[in-house]
Order: sequence, then C-alpha cells, then structure tokens
Amino acid sequence: MTVHVVGIGLDGAAGLSESARQVVEMAALLIGSDRHLSYFPQQSCERWALEDLTEAILEIRRWFAADANLEPDAGTFSPPSTPSHQLIVILVAGDPLFHGWGKLLISQLPPDKLTFHPHVSCVQLAFNRLHVPWQDAHFVGSQGRFFEELTAKLKLGVEKIAVLADETRTPA
Repeated sequence: MTVHVVGIGLDGAAGLSESARQVVEMAALLIGSDRHLSYFPQQSCERWALEDLTEAILEIRRWFAADANLEPDAGTFSPPSTPSHQLIVILVAGDPLFHGWGKLLISQLPPDKLTFHPHVSCVQLAFNRLHVPWQDAHFVGSQGRFFEELTAKLKLGVEKIAVLADETRTPA
C-alpha cells in the first residue's frame, strides 16, 4: 500500500498531469478538502473530507497496519479489509513539499510509502503572474514564529518576501 500526495492548482482537476489523474482514478481512499474532493465527483472510492490531518494520519496508519497483516507472521495469516495494491490519495494545494503537508506526512508515515505529485505552488504562481523572478525571494510561513520572522526580514531590508497565509493569519 502506498500514499500518493497529489497537488492541485487553481485550475482544479483539469490542470493535473495524466499520471496524477490516473493515480486519483486508482485510489481506494481519497482524502482532501471538500473543494478538492468536489473536483472528482465520479470517484466511487471511499472519501474523507479532511478536517484534521492528524486524525487522517492515524487512520492511514491503521490501514498500513491492516496491510502488514497480509504478510504471513509466525504462521498466522489474517487479510485486512484493504488489499496492499490499493492506493491512498491525499489531495492538497500546490506543492506539498513547499510549506505544505509533505513535511508532516514524511515525519509521521514511512517515507518509502509516500509518493508526491507536486503542482505549481501558490508562491510560484504569484511571482509568475507579477512577472517577477523569485529565486532570491525569502519565505515566511504561517506557522511558528510568524511575526518575528517577518519583522526580522523587514528589518534586514529584504526586498522580496513571500508571506504564506492560513486560516488564522490571513492577508488581512
């Protein structure tokens, strides 16, 4: 069993590569926000509207544990409800390894069971639309010491700062 983390851009399912679209179509379990799940109404697999990633990770671990029971263990064999060839797909925005859920998933799940399918990140898209090169940009995430990081960068005179928002720290 593997977990595929599929990044979605502003153009929704239409913007996915053919290989990412095929991964979604093969999902036994599709996890994502209500908006991301709405891009795939034809999927008949099990679907979880993501409210708490920590809870989803615990449930994914349960699937992995059930999958491990497929292997003969000391003469016992009990097949789980989820065959090992099935995929868990987590739908996320943009690039999951760029200030996304990828870091948390890697720390909580076996990294060799994770495959990432990134899409254009919001930062990449924003700089592109502004026609501004961004290789020298500095990033401030919405987690942790947000205001301290932003203040430090401003005091240093950093010219390009990408501020990543969330539900708590909005652009307003």
